[in-house]
Amino acid sequence: MTQQLVVDQDGTLSIALQLPGARNSNNNDGNSGSQKTSSHKVASKASTVVDSLSKDSQVINITDIKPVDSSSLAASSQMFNKEEISKTRLHAIVVGLVLLFFISALDTTILATVYIDISNEFGDMSNGIWIITSYLLANTAVQPLYGKFSDILGRFESVAVATGIFCIGSVLCAVSTSMGMLVASRAIQGIGGGGLMAMVSIIMSDVTTERDRGKYTGFLAASWGAASAVGPVLGGAIVENTKWSIIFWINLPVCVPTLIVLYFALAIPRPQGTAMEKLRRMDFLGALAFQGFIIPFIIALSWGGQGHKWASGRVLGTIGGSVFMLIVFVIIEWKVAIDPIIPLRLFAIRNVTASTLGHFCVGACIYAPLMFIPAWELSVKQATEISAGLHLLPMMGSMVLAAGVAGAVATRYGKYRQTIWACGVFIALGNSLLLLLDQNTSNAQRVGFLILTGLGLGFGVQTMMVAAQCSVDGLDMAATTTLVLFMRTFGGIMALSILSSIFNKNLRTEVALLSKQFPKYAGTIMETINDQSIIGKSKDLPVGVKLGLVDMFQKSLHEVFLGLTPFSGLLVLSTLLFAHVELQNRRKRTIK
Repeated sequence: MTQQLVVDQDGTLSIALQLPGARNSNNNDGNSGSQKTSSHKVASKASTVVDSLSKDSQVINITDIKPVDSSSLAASSQMFNKEEISKTRLHAIVVGLVLLFFISALDTTILATVYIDISNEFGDMSNGIWIITSYLLANTAVQPLYGKFSDILGRFESVAVATGIFCIGSVLCAVSTSMGMLVASRAIQGIGGGGLMAMVSIIMSDVTTERDRGKYTGFLAASWGAASAVGPVLGGAIVENTKWSIIFWINLPVCVPTLIVLYFALAIPRPQGTAMEKLRRMDFLGALAFQGFIIPFIIALSWGGQGHKWASGRVLGTIGGSVFMLIVFVIIEWKVAIDPIIPLRLFAIRNVTASTLGHFCVGACIYAPLMFIPAWELSVKQATEISAGLHLLPMMGSMVLAAGVAGAVATRYGKYRQTIWACGVFIALGNSLLLLLDQNTSNAQRVGFLILTGLGLGFGVQTMMVAAQCSVDGLDMAATTTLVLFMRTFGGIMALSILSSIFNKNLRTEVALLSKQFPKYAGTIMETINDQSIIGKSKDLPVGVKLGLVDMFQKSLHEVFLGLTPFSGLLVLSTLLFAHVELQNRRKRTIK
């Protein structure tokens, strides 16, 4: 039997298998008898089978065709970048991205322990929490938008816009003369900060291969951990020793030089098309509908249990309107948008769905300790505002270590599901042990509990991102990345809202009981709701009142840690959903 490769007029490749003694199919010799010819058609790219051959076909000997490697066939559906990025340029890009990631994360936590002092200066304690909430709200709302806009407008253009907005917001915060101006300026800053976090992760996926990405994203985890641990301490030190406006001025010396470095170092192809073509691809309707969903929803979460009952008309009406806009958004993305912000087909990919669910739970397991562990240290252990933040260092240190290990394992062995499973186990164990915290818990025990949680976060926070990215086409990389980031932040905000509601409800009950017991100190007891440092600072409180305050916060925070356990359990289940997909050694093409 002989083999021939036939090229038809339409460009189709065919393999002709001719039995011994059979004549050419174009020869109509009647003596061919019962000889038969078998033909199998193969598509030019996918090698499909041909049933018949054209008379005008060109015939090429099959021996002239080189065999195709099976690994290249497996990756044939992907487009890869041909050009390489030099190590020097790559390292410059990574350093720039890490600095931008750090400064954005820093502004998420740096006001955690000092917003009360700033609110007192403006004489508006009732709206003080909005200094933090407005930044988180804007940060969360814009993350998915940056992914799609960067696909259309370009990577550097998008990161430059995000950096510019972040810097403008920082300047406006620093010169604010009222609470209203500061809250609005923080929202502007959050729009830029959310863009920075999104664009850093997107560009990191542009310039690295999946196999090497783990070790580079480990630096992002390290910068996030450092910012989360250092932020509250740095904010407290600045407010104690100088003006609070310095908190915002320090952003400029980091952002501006870093953006200049990225301008010269980035070597990412620009999106094709004219300005009008790009404008048509912009999903403006989807963007508006998404904001109509997420902003009211987060505002309703901030109201529920904190000034308004969850069953109140204001909260339920806002949530109902938000859900309606979510339905509108889904319809737009499904039926209307030419280039959707969040392509719904991504949810049909197993690892993307698992990663979005996993990151939602990871967000809860990161943000909750960042807020409530310092509160526990302030109230129960009567730490100072600065040292309370330092107690997060064990969690962040172990998180950085575990992220490095997970990245090294992925780079060396191409394995990541095992570290994702470890993520769920360690976080569930560490968070469960927080239920043992009380007035008699030793430093060693507290450090050990937080180390376990930190190890879990490090093993999973970036690894789950890589698992989602390696499962999608390169052109879906930005949308997938921002979707996962959004779910992490959204999960953190939702958990904080639920847990804060639990905390406030229990605290109000305990405050009422303690105030009845010590009516002379009812005013001081009420003040500790917003400023737990009063317990350690006040020298005039009787021992009985102090012990009552400590017990009051211990009971309320125990309920918070109990409310955190369902998120940990759901995280464990989500880690079991991940499937293994081979990590590529080449950079996927992520721009059309």
